[in-house]
Amino acid sequence: TQIPFQEVSLDDSFWLPRLETQKKTLVPFSLDKTAFVVENLRRVGAYLRGERVLEQLVGRYYVASDLFKVMEGAAYLLTLEKDEELERQMDEIIDVIAAAQAPDGYLYEHHILPKHLRNPRNNAGERPYSYVDHSHELYNMGHMYEGAVAYYRATGKRKWLDVAEKNARHINKVFFEGDPAYNDGKPVIQAPGHEEIELALVKLYQATGEKLYLDMAKKFIDIRGVTYIPKGTGLLSYDYAQQYKPVREQRYAIGHAVRATYLYSGMADVAAMTGDTTLEPALDAIWHDIVDRKMHITGGLGAVPGIEGFGPDYVL
Repeated sequence: TQIPFQEVSLDDSFWLPRLETQKKTLVPFSLDKTAFVVENLRRVGAYLRGERVLEQLVGRYYVASDLFKVMEGAAYLLTLEKDEELERQMDEIIDVIAAAQAPDGYLYEHHILPKHLRNPRNNAGERPYSYVDHSHELYNMGHMYEGAVAYYRATGKRKWLDVAEKNARHINKVFFEGDPAYNDGKPVIQAPGHEEIELALVKLYQATGEKLYLDMAKKFIDIRGVTYIPKGTGLLSYDYAQQYKPVREQRYAIGHAVRATYLYSGMADVAAMTGDTTLEPALDAIWHDIVDRKMHITGGLGAVPGIEGFGPDYVL
């Protein structure tokens, strides 16, 4: 049973000073480093309002996730003490995010803006959800859900949470029901190449009580390695994103370590929230594979350079 973070307070001499350093130094620094992402989103909002946009997007297709993660951290810090200036800054960014959301709930800079305004270095597919393997569309939204939930829990403000819920309902329609505006109206029914939305949907469910989001998390887990298996090599291979077989048949930690541990966390959450015991054999085996054979003494994971991936047993 999880304890919501806003119900926990620290008054020790080890962690509390570190949180104060986060508040005074690291969050302002990180918000400054991700300010260009806010400008990307501001361009999208202007375009959706019918304004003329001339500047091209800056950065890779996943940079919005960095902004959302910094904002999530800021939300946690708002539970330490009220900070009107930080809250004002967050509200301003949230207004920009909300304005960058398409009327149907879609939110992804590189497909809302026309092609000549996208960064040509980014291969995110020609159309929305046409390259789920690597576009990070669902990955970015997962981080947005987590940030929105954290800010809602910290402040009680719903605006960002409403954006997250609207997007989640949109994704459910496109991926599991079918939307005439996407994929020729056929449900996409494909798990994301970069996991993260699974655990985020569970958090959205916990914050709202809307069972749809828990059901979505379970569906994304259930179809992984079932409805789609990549046929490429390297970063396009079937094991890089844990798609080499259905999750319940997996027994080893393989591929990109970040993607993998997001998946395993989501699987654990779904098992806990739904009582689905069929996930437990895989989770138990993978836990021991990581902890007994693939974890550095520091707790670090991912021994293989280039792919940030798990290596062979005991190769650290």
